Amino acid sequence: MGACRAITYALYFAPWRIDECAGKHDGRFPRGSGERGADGFECDVYLTKDNQIVCLHDRTAKRTGGLDVKPSEATLAELQALDAGSWKGPQFKGERMPTLDEALTLARDKFEIYVEIKCGKEILPRLKEVMAAQPKATPERVLFICFNADVIAAVRQQFPAYRAYWLTGTGPKKDGKPGPTAEQIIAKAKACQASGVDMQDSVSITPDFIRTVKEAGLSAHIWTVNREPRSRELAAMGVETITSDCGAALKRALYGASDAQ
Repeated sequence: MGACRAITYALYFAPWRIDECAGKHDGRFPRGSGERGADGFECDVYLTKDNQIVCLHDRTAKRTGGLDVKPSEATLAELQALDAGSWKGPQFKGERMPTLDEALTLARDKFEIYVEIKCGKEILPRLKEVMAAQPKATPERVLFICFNADVIAAVRQQFPAYRAYWLTGTGPKKDGKPGPTAEQIIAKAKACQASGVDMQDSVSITPDFIRTVKEAGLSAHIWTVNREPRSRELAAMGVETITSDCGAALKRALYGASDAQ
């Protein structure tokens, strides 16, 4: 069994979080932040009004940029004119919303890049252009994740060489009803031809649950875990990647990994 890999979840995804994973410093980012040892990072993407792809976690730019606008309602120039850093701290004032191309460019060698598609299939033609123009966007490094099974199915058709994981919640729902079983998750993932499933951590995630998923021929991945004891349990179950707000620290806790990559 291979080592469980730690992916840093760029929750609000601003350039300083790209740098944290990439090990780059151009004068704007915290020094040393790229030497923290995660195996990769995740970014969330939307298509803009003028057919560009930006990295943004929320549905709108209100919380991190001060303007209640969806990416699909604004041009790239309008979105990048926003101050995307002050919400984080005064030292980040003036940071701008990054594009997917910028995130790919900054990625350190050998890093895995999880691209979560947060809009619909309309992003795929432009995504294909961005991927084709970016030397680092190889099938070995980049993979796609999405909650929308129809988008995953389309990604598998457009990018057959790339991995695509269907995102799903697990565990009891807010109304008390049970969450999906492993068999139900497998059925939906198979229906959209996903190459793996990226599952929310919950009480449902047990060794048997993970074993059932993997025996169906799907890779098993978990989000979002920030506690060392739980990460150790998941690694022992055979989970292949754990997405975390602190992926590098998680990796060091699991394996005593060096910051050097």
